[in-house]
Amino acid sequence: MKNLLYIFILIAPWLLISCGNERPIPSSQLPEYTDQLIVNSVLSNTENISIYVGKSANAYSDSVPTRYDNVDVQLVANGNTVSVQYDNNTNRFVANRKPVPGQTYEVTVTDNAGVLSTANARSRMPEEPVSKSVRYVENGAVDMNGNPSDLLSLTWTDVSGNNYYIAHFYYYSEVADLYLPFDFAMTDETLSHPETVELNDGGYLFNDKLFNGREKTISVVPPGGLVAGNSDVLYLIELQTVTSDYYQYITTLQKFRDQQDFQESGPFGSAVIVHSNINNGLGVFLTKTLASDTIR
Repeated sequence: MKNLLYIFILIAPWLLISCGNERPIPSSQLPEYTDQLIVNSVLSNTENISIYVGKSANAYSDSVPTRYDNVDVQLVANGNTVSVQYDNNTNRFVANRKPVPGQTYEVTVTDNAGVLSTANARSRMPEEPVSKSVRYVENGAVDMNGNPSDLLSLTWTDVSGNNYYIAHFYYYSEVADLYLPFDFAMTDETLSHPETVELNDGGYLFNDKLFNGREKTISVVPPGGLVAGNSDVLYLIELQTVTSDYYQYITTLQKFRDQQDFQESGPFGSAVIVHSNINNGLGVFLTKTLASDTIR
């Protein structure tokens, strides 16, 4: 997920209905609104730093959040200032460097017009997974249809504490020249746990409650013959360590998506607030560290 957008939904629970007609909510009953800066960024050890800045909009108006570049963006890494420049091609504030695992990054965004409150956030880049390894056994297992297939395993050692991960298993399609996710039997208790979130890109976001402080192995079996014709690259296995803010953002975003249909079916759906870690503003400033292995 390279571009993360902050979603804010507020549904008035005191909606009045009389004789089948909705009455408009008096302006005096609407929550007080103040324009705020929006700051969105996901720092990854594999990509140069990129930060989006915008301005919020009132949920009870026809306005929408807009890009806002009349700001000063200050970025500090472990106490050292990082040079950030505005890129007209991407409409983002960028730095020509990749974040470093283990370092703490702080961003401060100041409105040059002096109207919007200064927004700031802080996040530490997670360390790389400990003792990570992958295993590939050709035709070492049986797929969901009972056919011989490859066995792929991902192993690492979890550090005691609250930790959060994203795992991806891809096969390489030579026709499409892309790494694509595949279906596999959900035999792993962590991946099938109710708190685990299946992401839109085929990955799995999970916590370490079931293996805290211990070695963890996830084994999957792709459909048989999926890469039988490949001449070189077969699979790609990724493990990302992410922060608590990242985990909370994705899980609340998923709750928002799950709630959408219910909200659209009537006026009594529950409000969902997507997690934000921006002080005096909206959005998210997230960090993640990626470790990947290509199987040939």
